[in-house]
Amino acid sequence: MADISIPAAIYALAVVAVFILLYEKGKKKYTPYCEALDKEEYPLKALAPVGFATLEMIKRNYESNIDRKLRRQLRELKDEEYVEFFLRATWATAASYFLIGLFLSALLALASVGAAATVGTAAFGGLLAYTVFSDLDKKIKERHTKIILDLPDFANKILILSGAGLSIKGAIVLISKEMEKETPFYHELKHSVYLLENGATAEQAMDSLSSRCNMPEVRRLVSALLQNIHNAGPEVLIAMREISRELWNNRRAAAKIAAEEAGTKLLFPMMLMLLAVILMVAAPAVMSLGLT
Repeated sequence: MADISIPAAIYALAVVAVFILLYEKGKKKYTPYCEALDKEEYPLKALAPVGFATLEMIKRNYESNIDRKLRRQLRELKDEEYVEFFLRATWATAASYFLIGLFLSALLALASVGAAATVGTAAFGGLLAYTVFSDLDKKIKERHTKIILDLPDFANKILILSGAGLSIKGAIVLISKEMEKETPFYHELKHSVYLLENGATAEQAMDSLSSRCNMPEVRRLVSALLQNIHNAGPEVLIAMREISRELWNNRRAAAKIAAEEAGTKLLFPMMLMLLAVILMVAAPAVMSLGLT
């Protein structure tokens, strides 16, 4: 093994020392917060104290544009009262991943494996930190796709029940109670109906549905529903039918995109299968050439 250079030794010792100090400091104060995190969602939650301690050390104020975006996303995925906690947990996870990369790069520096490997490992920590936010974007995208697929059926049921003489509010309650699908939209609809049945106004219940779904399609549908609740008439029903047609178009577009993405995901396995077939066909010929 090559001799360790002095700069590499200083870098490695400094990173390891800071990592250990941050871990010990975070462990004393933030262990209960880390234990509350889901193991599947936060697989390295045991090292999250490092991230929490880092954020405390730099005195992050959580008022940037990224923080506002994260709050909007987390309001869709978590209960309102826990949004701030999960905002900090998200940043703590990203910070801990980045520091893990630095820690591993420090170990490589001590092993004298070369500057390229050391820098590459540190960059890998930054890539891991980025995946925390990209995974959240992916969850929101998948959630919105599922909501788009449910909206046309819901709008049609509203039109059918209101045409049969049931009020819009009564139709919403009936659909939420009879629908057994546990999809994001119907989950949020059941929550809004729960609010409605426990003293909330129609505006409050529908605003909860709109904010929890956070999609222009849902906001427009909610606006039409509230207009119908307060001012029922043929004009509102005409608007509802128009919205229903648009929702069906959106659903077809979402289904088309999902089909295209599925085809792209199948491309790599198909290439592997083709390679395996080629090897199976070519192997006997190559072996026979070798024997001759």
